[in-house]
Amino acid sequence: MSPLVREDALFSWFDALHGPTWGSVLDAGTGDHSLRWLQSLSPRALTGVTAESWRMDGLRQVAPAARVILGQWTDPALLAGERFDVVVADYVIGSIDGHAPYFQYEFLERVRPHVADRLYLVGLEPQPRDGSVLDEVCRVRDAAILLAGHRCYREYPRDVVLAWLARAGFKAIDSKLFPNRLGARFVNGQLDVAVRKLPYFSDRAVASGMEAHIVELRARALASVPQVWGADWVIAAQG
Repeated sequence: MSPLVREDALFSWFDALHGPTWGSVLDAGTGDHSLRWLQSLSPRALTGVTAESWRMDGLRQVAPAARVILGQWTDPALLAGERFDVVVADYVIGSIDGHAPYFQYEFLERVRPHVADRLYLVGLEPQPRDGSVLDEVCRVRDAAILLAGHRCYREYPRDVVLAWLARAGFKAIDSKLFPNRLGARFVNGQLDVAVRKLPYFSDRAVASGMEAHIVELRARALASVPQVWGADWVIAAQG
């Protein structure tokens, strides 16, 4: 495993829990980070699903031996009849609302037939609404997304997802919260999302005002980090 991946606390937690043999693996909402990690485990077979066509070429470069599929979990034909030893859902539940609104409530039931053994989930606790500068960064990001006419991610607490797992017929094995220590990368990443939404604003005066506010907020937020703020969660479940 590469040093970069080895240092990822969330994935390392799965590594320690699972052991060395991964068999056939499905990355149910694949991205560069999760696909690179899974490839480093030398599974017998690796399949990744993405809903974003612009990611396809990059994902194939990250993991040339993997099968990368463009598709939506709302499509009943997607991977019909296929089962995998391990299914990984890395921040999938939070991202679903941007692609298939409200389907997050059905995702675990939809993926259940494809899990032969283990399901590993990663998610983000809803970010604190505490009036901090990092709270403001996230609220400005979401405001820009909505003013662009697009949909925000919608994150769910670990306890809610554990209840959904039980209803879908999974047995939770273990779970853990990882507090986040956030710095310039987080601030710039969230505010860059807001900047990319500005061309979609219908009112150019509002876009101009938002752009100026983002510049001011970025400077103020960068001066306040790093901070421990919010948490990620991981869940291991038996299919």
